[in-house]
Parts: sequence; C-alpha cells; structure tokens
Amino acid sequence: MALPLQAGSPVNVELFIILGIMVITFVVNLGVSVWIYRDAKRRDISHAFAWGAGSFLTGFLGGITAVVIWALYFFVRDEYASGGPSVREGT
Repeated sequence: MALPLQAGSPVNVELFIILGIMVITFVVNLGVSVWIYRDAKRRDISHAFAWGAGSFLTGFLGGITAVVIWALYFFVRDEYASGGPSVREGT
C-alpha cells in the first residue's frame, strides 16, 4: 500500500500569502510609477516617460532599487522645473 507523502489541500495558505504580497507590491509599484509620470508631466520635465517607466521597471529588479529611484526623483524634480501647485496647495 502506497502512503501519501503529503496530506492536505494542494494549495496551502502560504501560497496565498506569497501571492497577496506579490499583488500588493505590484500595485504599489504601479501606483508610484504612474504618480511619478504624472507629476513629471505636470512639471514639464522632458523625460517624464523615462522617469515613470524607469521607476516601474526597477521594481522588478529588486525592491531597494525602486526605492532608490523614487528617492532620486524626489530630490531631482525640484531642480528641473517647479511646475504648478502641489496637491496640498490646490485645496
């Protein structure tokens, strides 16, 4: 008689946790990248698409590289152009 090596359901809770973390990470990466693109476009930065695409693509290279690109954009964006009012000044 053959004994099963593993008992239980074929999909474990750990898989759902890992998939959930991956989805949340993807959504945050996409949201910040779109925000960077729209902010750069509003400030008339000539490489707005490059900033948005670069920040999105670095999210797949590793989490810390995306954070470095995001921080670099926030430090550099005021040197390019001041643009319109910020989100908080508009209210």
